[in-house]
Amino acid sequence: ATGVNLGSPTAADNCAGFTVSSNAPAQFPVGTNVVTWTVTDFSGNSATCQQQVIVHDTQNPTITCPGNITTNANASGCGAVVNYTVSFSDNCSGAILHQTSGLPSGAVFPSGTTTNSFVVTDAGGNTATCSFTVTVTDTQVPAFTRPADKTISFTSGCGYDASPAITGDVTDEQDNCSTGIQ
Repeated sequence: ATGVNLGSPTAADNCAGFTVSSNAPAQFPVGTNVVTWTVTDFSGNSATCQQQVIVHDTQNPTITCPGNITTNANASGCGAVVNYTVSFSDNCSGAILHQTSGLPSGAVFPSGTTTNSFVVTDAGGNTATCSFTVTVTDTQVPAFTRPADKTISFTSGCGYDASPAITGDVTDEQDNCSTGIQ
């Protein structure tokens, strides 16, 4: 705290003339501060008293998250490495940043949407929060292997019973986002 108006002490002496001074600093830190006032008369006699100046930090810190992030999954997997920066500041030292949900910067984010939330708390207990989403999209086309061609000959009748049909194998092996479907 700067520019604190401490007021003026009341002083009196049996003889005319005295001076009043204090050890008040130009800036008071957060917490309880003691100011010592001294009154000295022209004969050199002095008396002191103390005044407490209690400074509370009521100013919230600030925090800045990046905007929402959208990226494609890596070609070899079902997620993507995502780097980001969260910044914060406070009028007093000692603020601490804590992630409350999501994944840290540099982690592999899975396909889908992940919400990352943060809170910064300063020494006075004041807080600020921010959040953003990371959306990873699987853009890899699944691989498909069709069954072999079949040639059917009829020895009698005019048709073929196709009920035990043969199907192909469908897999998403390129990015491992799902298992094979048959």
